Amino acid sequence: MVSVIITSYKRPVEIVERAVESVLTQTYTDLEVLIVDDNIDHSPESEQLSKAFSERERVRYIKQDGNKGACAARNLGIRKAKGEFIGFLDDDDTWEKDKLEVQLARFEGTDEKVGMVYCLGDVIVCTTNPPTVEEYYTTKLYKDEITFKDQLKYDYIGSTSQALIRKSCLVALGGFDESLPARQDYEMWLRISKDYRILGVKKVLFHYYQHDMVQITKSPKKALTGYRIVYKKYKKYYKADKSAHIGLLERMMQEVKGHYKVLYQYYRIEKHLLMMMEK
Repeated sequence: MVSVIITSYKRPVEIVERAVESVLTQTYTDLEVLIVDDNIDHSPESEQLSKAFSERERVRYIKQDGNKGACAARNLGIRKAKGEFIGFLDDDDTWEKDKLEVQLARFEGTDEKVGMVYCLGDVIVCTTNPPTVEEYYTTKLYKDEITFKDQLKYDYIGSTSQALIRKSCLVALGGFDESLPARQDYEMWLRISKDYRILGVKKVLFHYYQHDMVQITKSPKKALTGYRIVYKKYKKYYKADKSAHIGLLERMMQEVKGHYKVLYQYYRIEKHLLMMMEK
């Protein structure tokens, strides 16, 4: 069985319904959907989710105790999941119909050391009329297998919506780090790649929707804080690998560019000094 965890916060119920339908119409059918409601108790969003999904076949509605964030909601879903494999889907994204079938096929013949299979995606830009489709930012970085060294330098994967993971792997690693306000996915992929193998499927199987609603990825402050926490957790590895350290600084620069000029110049100088040391 595959357990698909959809966490939801301040999202119109019809958007969540779109995500759920993309799971329930999968060609692989041995699955359950867990809707983890992260809204404030008794909020209109919470009441709508409860009404829409409490009695739905193959769907389990789970109310988180108040609003604790996406990581806490995902971890609650992991604890409640019955499946051997776990997939995550953001409440405003969708999957292609054969996503689970294709990713499970990649797991075939592998042992427990293959902890995760990821796929490619695209971006549906909803702010244009009509909506347009763009390439997802990690597409050009695709690798058939991603190592810990690879992930230190770049985020080759991206969204949690791309991953299919053995539940035993997630449990062994303790789930998502709830102290991070953003980039929790990147930190999780780092931990998995350190102790397990990550394989890829070179096919677009998920769709990321870019819109004007609430999205964690739109906050440069949260993203920067997340990267800083990641750096502290893996400092000894970044210190030992200058190219990875430079790669992290480049991503931090991208987050603060146009928002925090002093920080941008600071990271730019630090990157320059590291590049000089490499020579």
